[in-house]
Amino acid sequence: MNSRGEMGVGTLIIFIALLLVAAVAAGVLIQTAGSLQQKALSTGVQATGQISTNAITLEVSAVDGTTTLENFSQVMKLAPGSDPIQLTTVTLTFGTKDTTTTYSYSGDATFSVNATNENGTFGVTYLQKGTNWQSGVIVRGDVIRIDLAAPRAIAAGEDVRMNFIPKVGTATLTEFTVPDVISTQRVYLYP
Repeated sequence: MNSRGEMGVGTLIIFIALLLVAAVAAGVLIQTAGSLQQKALSTGVQATGQISTNAITLEVSAVDGTTTLENFSQVMKLAPGSDPIQLTTVTLTFGTKDTTTTYSYSGDATFSVNATNENGTFGVTYLQKGTNWQSGVIVRGDVIRIDLAAPRAIAAGEDVRMNFIPKVGTATLTEFTVPDVISTQRVYLYP
């Protein structure tokens, strides 16, 4: 009868060991599932921000420099559902059939262009400030005017592409053709 009791204790020890291994395995699975869920949530939030963050072009105009256009203004606001956009992280490109110039934020309403290395700066004026207004950031409710100098005089009939590219989010491409006849001091080009 004693040998039966010894077999029962051995079986009990093996059973307890199996329970411990199963408990450890369950803990590892639960921790891994939680970690994966957290990573998936983070990836989803980043993807949503990347897709929904952008700006809308409301209007593009330019000032007549006699028979050509030289200084351009682009009026923009955030798209619905967009996160705020830091202007210091925005790249703006201005392209014609023969040149593309890259602009960065100048920090105020001043702007310039250096045609030799095809880069420049753009200035921003807040036409309307949202309730959470911050300098150098586009937030919900803001309407801004971006001012920039063309790399060269833009003639009548030329095609122009302005691309507003935030670091996070989607780019806003605005394309237009300069009218064949420039008859006023300020020419409205888009929409």
